[in-house]
Amino acid sequence: MLIAVLCTTSAMAQGKFDPKRFITELHQYIMREAGLSTQEAARLFPIYDEMLEKQRTSFDQLRAIHHTKPTNEAQARGLITKADQLEIQLKETEKAYHARMLRVISAIKLSQVLKAERRFHRLTFRRMAGKDQ
Repeated sequence: MLIAVLCTTSAMAQGKFDPKRFITELHQYIMREAGLSTQEAARLFPIYDEMLEKQRTSFDQLRAIHHTKPTNEAQARGLITKADQLEIQLKETEKAYHARMLRVISAIKLSQVLKAERRFHRLTFRRMAGKDQ
């Protein structure tokens, strides 16, 4: 999800997307909402950011697939199959990184981090929608 927001967000601050600022705001929001200590954040965010980077390629490919208009049945079937494979790959990556994150913070904290991440994305989309209207 985060990469989808990263890739599609274009209306932050003065109308230009700043990926570094976005990540900084995301980290701050997660720290505050999940109640992470500085030490927990220092252990978690390198793993978290590595996961996001690893997922970026798959999200880019998915976005391209979703913007492709198939011209025949075979192409449509191939696009659906490829999208399914990418979705599974994303979930497998997420599962592996969640296991790594659980080695550095508690399950309760990770659950709070994941909830905070989802809330951050919802708020970001709402902000973007408000600016577009």
